[in-house]
Order: sequence, then structure tokens, then C-alpha cells
Amino acid sequence: MLSSPKRLALEALPVAGILLFWNLLAGIAHFQNVGGSVGSAGVVMAALYVVVRGVALASDVLPPATDNVATILYQNALLALPAGAWFVAAMVVGAVEAYVYEFTWVLASVKTALGGAGLGVVGLYAVAAGHRELVGEEPTGGRPSPDREGADGESRSGGSSADD
Repeated sequence: MLSSPKRLALEALPVAGILLFWNLLAGIAHFQNVGGSVGSAGVVMAALYVVVRGVALASDVLPPATDNVATILYQNALLALPAGAWFVAAMVVGAVEAYVYEFTWVLASVKTALGGAGLGVVGLYAVAAGHRELVGEEPTGGRPSPDREGADGESRSGGSSADD
């Protein structure tokens, strides 16, 4: 179940990895005055991951609470726990950064990635719960694999192959 705070925190690990990778690249690219664009590319890639993974997790999440304020606040509190863990980790790195005088851009990259993972937790839940609420419990569908065979055993390419 995606409503487990531990599972939500772990689901954001790839978000932290994506952001860390792109932020480190941005730190290097900063010397060529394109760091901002590279960092923005990382945000786009992390957002792509959050949307795709959130849709995939839609069947594992309870729909968002909308019935009363107490339930809504409880659901948000459960979400704040794993997101908060990532934010606290970012604050710890920020505190260490205050005492380091060299390569602070590396620590800044780590701090940004950890904070972004906190946002990723919220984004993953929001996409999953929102998708489930809008689409329901039915499979999301999608295009079949091009090499998938039809029910009669023939390939979808009409039975012809490159050997014909």
C-alpha cells in the first residue's frame, strides 16, 4: 500500500538520484555559464519520473480524502512524515554546508536533491491518488508492445516479416 510512510520515502529515492545527477552536472556546467539550464533539465526529468511512476502506483494508493477536514489533515500528516524526512536530511546537509569552505557546490547539489526528493514524495502521492480518483480502478491501458502477438498467434505486423 502506498499509504505507508516508509514506502513513500523509499519511492522518492530515484527522484533524489535524478536530481543529484543533474545538479552535479549543473555544478560543472556552471563554469561554462549553462548550469541553470542543466539544473532545470534535472527538474524536468525528475517530474517525468514522478508522473510516470505515480500513474503506475495509482492502484496501490487510496483515493484522496475529500469528505471532512479531519480526514484530509490526517492524510496530509501521513504524507508529511516521509516528505519531512527528506526535508530534514536537506536541512542537515545545509547545516554542514555552513562549515565547509571548498566545493560547496557539491553540498548544495546534495541539499537540493534531498529537498527535491521531499517534493517527489508529495508529487508521487498526488499523481497516484489523483490518477486513481480520475480514472478509477481500471487498468490504465497504453499501446501494446510492437512485438506482441495477437490472439491468433500472428504478429501485429500482418503476418509479414523481413524474410518475405
